[in-house]
Amino acid sequence: MDFPSEYIAKNLSGFCVCYFKNTTHDPEAPPHYHVTVPISDDSSLLLCFITSQIENKAWYYHKTRETAESCLVLVGKDDLPFLKKASIIDCNQPQLIHKNKFEKLIDSDHKFEVVSRNIPKEIRGKIVKAIKASPIVKPFIKKLIRYP
Repeated sequence: MDFPSEYIAKNLSGFCVCYFKNTTHDPEAPPHYHVTVPISDDSSLLLCFITSQIENKAWYYHKTRETAESCLVLVGKDDLPFLKKASIIDCNQPQLIHKNKFEKLIDSDHKFEVVSRNIPKEIRGKIVKAIKASPIVKPFIKKLIRYP
């Protein structure tokens, strides 16, 4: 049974990985995996996207803000079995969105799926550490993160 993305968004909590095409990304870009990060505001979601474009992202941050390069979390099939190849979680650009507006972020022409609610503890810790260490992420977003 498929549930509407609006219903799913309202019930997302904790760390999980969702797969969808983000309407704020380039229209030609394919769907991506997005990690939800638990925050203290239950009416919102904090999303970090996963990309296999490791070299492009590393080069971009190396050229624009070198200290941000260390806030890319490397993951592979051993960490997240649904991945087809090595990827990174970009923790420099987490997207804070109200759950009521989450549906507008999802391109309805593409599939939406909660892929995993079982993210290894080590990866969860790396994500939180990277977001908090990022020179790009705004302080108020860092303070919203709810994780030991």
